[in-house]
Amino acid sequence: MKLRSFFSFLIAGVLALLGLSAGGFYWLTTHTPLNLLAGGPTTTPAGAVFVSKQAPLLASMLVNPDRLEALRQVFATPEERSRSHAEFEQIKKSFLANTGLDYSRDIQPWIGDEITLAVTNPDFDDRDRNNGQQTGFLLAVSSQNADRSQKFLTSYWQKESRKEKTVQSELYKGVKIYYKESPITNPKNESFSPFNPLSLPNSALPPSFATAAIGRSSASGNNLSFVLFANSPNVLRDAINNVETANLNLENTPEYQKAVQQLTQGRIALAFVNLPQSATEQNSPVSLNSLAVAVGVNRRGLLTQTALVTSRDNTAVPTLSAPVQALQYIPSASPFAVASTDLRNFWTDFSSAVSTNVEVSKLVDRTFGDIQQVWGVNLQQDIFNWVQGEYALAVLPNSSNSADWIFVAENSADSQKAIDKLDEIARSKEYSIGSFTLRNQKITAWTELTTRQNYGKQNNIKSAIETEAKGVRATVGKYEIFTTSVEAMDAALEAAETGSLFANQDFQTSIEPLPLSNDGYFYLDWPSSRPIWEKQIPLLRLIELSARPLFDHLRSLTVTSTGEITGIRKATIFMRLN
Repeated sequence: MKLRSFFSFLIAGVLALLGLSAGGFYWLTTHTPLNLLAGGPTTTPAGAVFVSKQAPLLASMLVNPDRLEALRQVFATPEERSRSHAEFEQIKKSFLANTGLDYSRDIQPWIGDEITLAVTNPDFDDRDRNNGQQTGFLLAVSSQNADRSQKFLTSYWQKESRKEKTVQSELYKGVKIYYKESPITNPKNESFSPFNPLSLPNSALPPSFATAAIGRSSASGNNLSFVLFANSPNVLRDAINNVETANLNLENTPEYQKAVQQLTQGRIALAFVNLPQSATEQNSPVSLNSLAVAVGVNRRGLLTQTALVTSRDNTAVPTLSAPVQALQYIPSASPFAVASTDLRNFWTDFSSAVSTNVEVSKLVDRTFGDIQQVWGVNLQQDIFNWVQGEYALAVLPNSSNSADWIFVAENSADSQKAIDKLDEIARSKEYSIGSFTLRNQKITAWTELTTRQNYGKQNNIKSAIETEAKGVRATVGKYEIFTTSVEAMDAALEAAETGSLFANQDFQTSIEPLPLSNDGYFYLDWPSSRPIWEKQIPLLRLIELSARPLFDHLRSLTVTSTGEITGIRKATIFMRLN
């Protein structure tokens, strides 16, 4: 072989190898599950076009379930991978329980990168609540292979028609709808959710069940194919109408578009909630219109952004660029803490928001009612109103299997006046006010004298006088510290000396993904605080059961507000997972 020919062959070979390497690298970078850390293939659900603009709820997963499982496997240890795979398999089986379908055989060959679930209408039948409500549900699943998904539907309904004679079909505006209908015997007490992904309490197909295959063009010009499932053919007819008339569907709603545009992070899921205005108090200065939620994947868990659309057109920047220094008095063992500034304004806005939901309002009243009962004060009038600077509120488990509270507030011009009022309240309840020294700090305690009967060796009854602390207070630097026990006060003072919650590595890991500019933190260590909240919220056990895979892996929950832009309040939530 001539030298020139050899070099020509060598150069051609090198170029071929470079081409193959570039192609392989491109394939790896586009198909690796690590890409999901930046978000799914799409940012908004194309299935929103099937949903009415008045729909109460839309929730979409914007990634193929198999890619999500692959990402979990990347971060799982070798010992955890088999368990992780088993959990995903259980979710798939639960989703299709009692339907006669198998995910690997019937769904996996054609399912695409979007699954959108919507509550379309609280009463799709006749919209008359007096004769019972029949909630409309729509499930839109994108298809990456229209032929396979169509064959799946055809095969499914052929099998159903052989089993029972209730299967019907119709052509509605060019779309073939298959459905079967059975009489609903108890419409006033609809007790199941037909698309419950965890089969709680029942994931069987509803008495009325309908499907359709439909294509649509996306905003990028691509043709998309969807398989629609609904609990009534009426729901599918409405979905088809929504596609045909742009001003009927959620995708083209200005409020929906405005809220979603504020969610800037990469996401694998998106939810949108139309908040019922009937639940808003008539005298409330702010009404809550809708809520958009974007969920992204972090190496340590799930990172969520929220956009709450309100009736007012305010703009507010975050108040903090560094953590609240009041956290230095919160012990590292605290499983729950809230820290921010200007409690007076926060409580006004919080009360207004909470009042729109009766159940949440009851929970807040019950939680703070315990503190008010212990201290004998009205928290809003006697404490919250004078806290204009930094503050921190925390729970601290104690030896009696209950919890103490610690409240730290920065001094203001009204601090001393408020403290004097607290002393007056204590005297009115016949509490004793005394001072002592603890860790070189002057401590004030509001105590109550009680008697306890003791039995002597000859069964003689003796009375012993005891003191019970109803509240403990200390002024340390520019902060006022309030606790429900002397032990809690000691822990707060010790935290500043030996290591507080803010210095705790778990806490630092839990706030690391959150924006540096924010309005403070809400922090919850789930494993440590779980017994406390289960005792406070009986319904929590049912919620845990319905989302068991999440709660089993939840390590901590951290929430921060990140300001308001033209009437849209933004927040970031980080769920740290094991």
